[in-house]
Amino acid sequence: MTSHKGIEIDAALAGLVRHMHSIEGYREVLAGLRIGWDTLTLLGQLSSGAAEMSKTREAFERLTGDLLNQLGIETRKKAFAALRTKAQNGIDVLTRNLFERTADIGFLAADTEVREFLEAAEEDANRTALEARFREYVAKYSVYSDIVLMDKASRIRARLRPHNAEETRHPLVNEALTTSAAYVEYFGEADFLAAGNHLLYAFRVASRSGRPLGALALVFRLDDEMDGVFSKLIPADDWTVLACVGSDSRVIASSCPIQLPVGFALPPAICRANGELARFGGRQYLAVACRSVGYQGYMGPGWTGLALAPIEHAFNEDAGAAATLDAELLGDILRHSKLFPDALRAVPQQAAQIQRNLSRSVWNGSVRLAETTEANADFSKALLWETSSAGARTQAIFDQAIADLQQTVIAALLQNVRARAAFAIDVMDRNLYERANDCRWWALDATFRRALADPARERSAASAEVLSTINGLYTVYTNLLLFDATGKITAVSQPSETHHVGRIIDAGWASRTLALHSTQDYVVSDFEPSDLYGGGATYIYAAAVQHPAKAQRVGGIAIVFDSTPQFSAMLEEALPRNEAGAPLPGSVALFVDRAGEVIASTDARYPIGSTAELGVDFSQLRSGESVSRIATLDGQHCAIGAVMSGGYREYKLSDGYVCDVVSVCVVPLSVAAQAKASRSVSLASRTNATRPRGVGVETIEVATFHARGHWLGVPARDVIEAVDATGVTAAGQTGSGPLVGYKLHRQAPIPVLDLAHAIGVSQQRHDEDEPQIVIVKTNDGPLGLLVDSLGDIPHIAPSEIAPLAWKNDVPATGVVRSQQRGGAETGLLLMLDVNRLCGEATARPVDLQAAE
Repeated sequence: MTSHKGIEIDAALAGLVRHMHSIEGYREVLAGLRIGWDTLTLLGQLSSGAAEMSKTREAFERLTGDLLNQLGIETRKKAFAALRTKAQNGIDVLTRNLFERTADIGFLAADTEVREFLEAAEEDANRTALEARFREYVAKYSVYSDIVLMDKASRIRARLRPHNAEETRHPLVNEALTTSAAYVEYFGEADFLAAGNHLLYAFRVASRSGRPLGALALVFRLDDEMDGVFSKLIPADDWTVLACVGSDSRVIASSCPIQLPVGFALPPAICRANGELARFGGRQYLAVACRSVGYQGYMGPGWTGLALAPIEHAFNEDAGAAATLDAELLGDILRHSKLFPDALRAVPQQAAQIQRNLSRSVWNGSVRLAETTEANADFSKALLWETSSAGARTQAIFDQAIADLQQTVIAALLQNVRARAAFAIDVMDRNLYERANDCRWWALDATFRRALADPARERSAASAEVLSTINGLYTVYTNLLLFDATGKITAVSQPSETHHVGRIIDAGWASRTLALHSTQDYVVSDFEPSDLYGGGATYIYAAAVQHPAKAQRVGGIAIVFDSTPQFSAMLEEALPRNEAGAPLPGSVALFVDRAGEVIASTDARYPIGSTAELGVDFSQLRSGESVSRIATLDGQHCAIGAVMSGGYREYKLSDGYVCDVVSVCVVPLSVAAQAKASRSVSLASRTNATRPRGVGVETIEVATFHARGHWLGVPARDVIEAVDATGVTAAGQTGSGPLVGYKLHRQAPIPVLDLAHAIGVSQQRHDEDEPQIVIVKTNDGPLGLLVDSLGDIPHIAPSEIAPLAWKNDVPATGVVRSQQRGGAETGLLLMLDVNRLCGEATARPVDLQAAE
């Protein structure tokens, strides 16, 4: 712990808390109230309440530290979680993207036309045609800025973009020619590219016999890609700076080149930051660095995702959807959810306990002064009033601060579920973007075009071999199949699927494929069951195959996406997790369509094809739009985040394909409490001190309390005091009577009755009730009445007490009808006769509710 302006705070908040504007605001307000408490304590020396006020002041001071410390911890957690999510999502999305590149280079390096170009006796005879083919490739795989083909002598034989270099001395060529790995990944400068660092994927081009012919390099559009990643992760009003940092601590890509320029060498400690303060460039930042979790064994180039928030904006307040939630709901969730630490749940309980003790102290003080003849009685009553008012003002500040604390905690969780849902749908869009590219590019393969253009020549074996090679590189497919202009399947990639060869595809997507005109067009099936996927539901992507020499469609290629494990893996990775990396208990992630029909789910309760009722109207979400809220599902309060598919690059944005999918993350918070019965209205204030009537009006003071929603009272002169409800020893015999047990009071045991039971009220006690024992004077000695909470002590004129108009066996002397106090109705006040109550306690309970 450390000290901040007289308040003990967690050491992790040192240097941070002064930037948390709401906390500083509460600290200043509470410091002002403390001066008032000091004054009241001093004045209390002139009456009998000094000790009680001193205890209350000390209790509020202790809770001030606890409250502000907990609010600071949760504020830091929220900011840290937001930064960590952005840094982690950014580096993981990039890693998944680059994983696809490792497959691309292997397939393109094995392209028939690339190989035949290097094998041609006449050098560069078909360079124009090959470079046109490169343009076709990049028209589909728009993540590449250049494609460069080099022979074994390192001469540049063809490329996508013009450049003066005719040869290269870069070691990349030799490494690509000799590597035993499936690809070469390189980041840095290259003499055959423009100045600056580039990310390249290279591999050798080999003859059919495996003899190296040259090397092919794909140049990834890293800056363009990172700009897209950053723009999705950083809203317009967000001050976060995101970066990708190399193993040498130099910035590779940045969302803000002014604050974090590319090439800037960061202090190594920042690249390991986990929510600490970082200082560079004359500015302080809250920093979080994340390494990629990898994808299917691929860990990426070894880079780090970095998120920075300028310290003066790191804790900007944004409660989001939590700001609209009912305070009672927030409190209920915080009290009962196991997701939150005990220290957090204890804060509102401690505040309630302090206020309860203060209310009881003021209530007892008012009771003592009810019949006093002391000379300073008026002063003491005025002091009690001011103490009560000070307690109300202090409690109001604490209530607001606790509400802010609850909002901060829930807002962080809602922010998390929405961010995880956004990650899942972004990964899905990026993944399926590749599927749209794959089918269109593979439709241009020379082997397929020749085989379908000349069916008289037996080329199905060669087609099957190419399909099998592709499927080996792209494991996200269960099968690839080639079909002719009649829809008949001529070749498949999987030997286990050869039984499909020769059958006619009668699905609508096949006929639509054969009607395509452009090499940029593709078709996607609905997400529906297919016998090509073993009867399971999936997407099938398809593109038309053109004649090699004519503008004529000769068939098509279809790729069967392995949706079940692929979507499951995306959703599993998207599940919200705790600090140990484990999914939050009961959390669920789903892909659904606009109607809520399940495409994939991590929970067996939501099987594919079922309709998920999740409390969100997905039909109202626009492309890329998100929503988060608290909803009640299956009897539980749940945090729900949902994000509509927004597409990626051309996919779903400008290529004509429309398929709305919603990603949803759900985290159960607590069991939803049953609706509570309304409580009777008490006098306006819960602080228990009321001003007397005007001079000359004869009144009695009535000590009031509540029992199961009923407002009850006795003359204050008949009350000894109220005490807490702890330490009651159970009665020797148990039964259905109202006797609860015995309470030791002033060294003597007194019987304690459950007042609600004694007067025949059967409702259950409310969770928010504050059980107290009111000790009253009876002819048989002191008697304890167990009540739910204390009420006010109003001055009531005897003329206001009406005689009972019902059963004579009710242990009461009269009733005070509804009145107006402070603009609100007080409700019905039943005046009890404690002597009759004591005698009636063991008799048959009366039906008070029926009597009313």
